[in-house]
Amino acid sequence: MENLQVLDWDVWSWGTSSVLDVIDERPRATVLDLGGFAIPAESRVAALATLDHLWARREERFPILVVIDEAHNLCSPEPATAVERALTERLIQIAAEGRKFGMWLFLSTQRPTKIHPNVLSQCDNLGLMRVNAPRDLAELAAVFGFAPEESIRHAQDFAQGQALFAGGFVKQPSFVQMGERLSEEAGGDVRVPWRD
Repeated sequence: MENLQVLDWDVWSWGTSSVLDVIDERPRATVLDLGGFAIPAESRVAALATLDHLWARREERFPILVVIDEAHNLCSPEPATAVERALTERLIQIAAEGRKFGMWLFLSTQRPTKIHPNVLSQCDNLGLMRVNAPRDLAELAAVFGFAPEESIRHAQDFAQGQALFAGGFVKQPSFVQMGERLSEEAGGDVRVPWRD
């Protein structure tokens, strides 16, 4: 632990309340921001601890939706470290078995080919926005057989706010246009000044 400087990580709660304590209070929503850690392994350890905790309590059958933005960062098709392998295995398990315990995964990524295939193949619904990479489109068509391949290929031409919805949550594959935002937009891209 000293060699890896694990004890110096910012992820530890050191006796104060942790994210697991917050989750156990069952608020309507809990946001775990994994993007602020200096060491990439910290975010994976935090994610693994959270998912393991939720899985350990699965028999309570308390409905929960686990939303993972930028899911390719936590669910690689080729996990390299022991923590990444454990995290990927837990996500595979939740994707395959979680629904019967009231645990659902909502994965968001711009690169679906960078999601482990055993997780991606368990997805029953597809919300597809603009995708440019032909390889990603081909894999999506192969994995999501309930969405017509030509509809998936059409994602290359989507404008901002357009999407394809397919799967059990709609009667038939549907093209949609998102409405205007109701809340103030936060975040965004980093502006890079133009240089002559």
